[in-house]
Amino acid sequence: MYKKILVPLDGSALSSAVLPCVRAVAKCSGASAVLLRIIPEIGMRVGGVAATAQPMEQSSLFFPPEVAEYELAARAYLDGVAAELSAAGIAVQTRIATGAVAEGILDVADEEGADLIAMSTHGRGGLSRFLLGSIASRIVHYAKVPVLLVRVTAEEKLPAEFVYRKILVPLDGSEFSRAVLSHVRNVAICTGATVTLLQAVPEPELDASEAHWILTFGGPASIGEVPGEGGLRPGMAPPSRREWAESIRAELARRVEHAMEAAQANLNAAAADLKASGIPVETMIQAGQPAETILDVAKSNDVDMIAMTTHGRSGIQRFLLGSVADRVVRHAHVPVLLVRSEFDNQ
Repeated sequence: MYKKILVPLDGSALSSAVLPCVRAVAKCSGASAVLLRIIPEIGMRVGGVAATAQPMEQSSLFFPPEVAEYELAARAYLDGVAAELSAAGIAVQTRIATGAVAEGILDVADEEGADLIAMSTHGRGGLSRFLLGSIASRIVHYAKVPVLLVRVTAEEKLPAEFVYRKILVPLDGSEFSRAVLSHVRNVAICTGATVTLLQAVPEPELDASEAHWILTFGGPASIGEVPGEGGLRPGMAPPSRREWAESIRAELARRVEHAMEAAQANLNAAAADLKASGIPVETMIQAGQPAETILDVAKSNDVDMIAMTTHGRSGIQRFLLGSVADRVVRHAHVPVLLVRSEFDNQ
């Protein structure tokens, strides 16, 4: 389970909306929290280049009085949040750093040995509007540890006493997607949550060559006789329009059935592994586009977290089935745990 959680904050109510999630994980796992405030680098350089995200007292920049006041306000804010977490029995430390925000967060995560980064995203613009700018996507892209993202708006916030009861885990049958399962196991054991494994099966499609074959010869070559080089054999009547349509429908139905069977086998294998750890698990297969299916199931089943794998080489833009994670994070009303696959470099 997680031992140290890095929590970037910017002093706003929206950024602090992640704190209920942090409390829930930290209290059950015994993890400590590092509250981080990044102050963008401003002022005049004095004698050399300032290091990114270094403590302000060690910076090689000269900061005017108003910036010093900004730092004091930031320290006061972090101390207040730290006091609240400490009162809940969570070990807390605070850090203030200067420099580029995304790079600063990543640097501090490495320095502190954090094994989870938890942050809010801005509801109006999803990942493009996190805290001080478009940095959440960079964090997910480059972070070496899982990232817990909470999308919040001024109207919608998590309850102060957040509880992980149900975790939704989208899979696609690949080794990449299953990389999230070890993290799900730890969170579920820690919090007592139940797990729903979901696989979305998109509507099958025929490419142009397959459609041409079916419409020309009455059925796909895989399930029908392959005509000779000249097309239909002598004396072989061309199929009727009804036969063409039935052939296409039959082939699409066959593909759906095959996809459903493969999906169930994949989910059963993943479920067996989690059940062996004593975790209540259910499996679900839904026909439809992955992102929309994940969001619909999350809403209709009142889940408390979505946990899924992202592809590290392209960050949040390349989740297995496409740009699914990006859409899920932008529209989900529950926290989303994103885990980079250990197979990224293979």
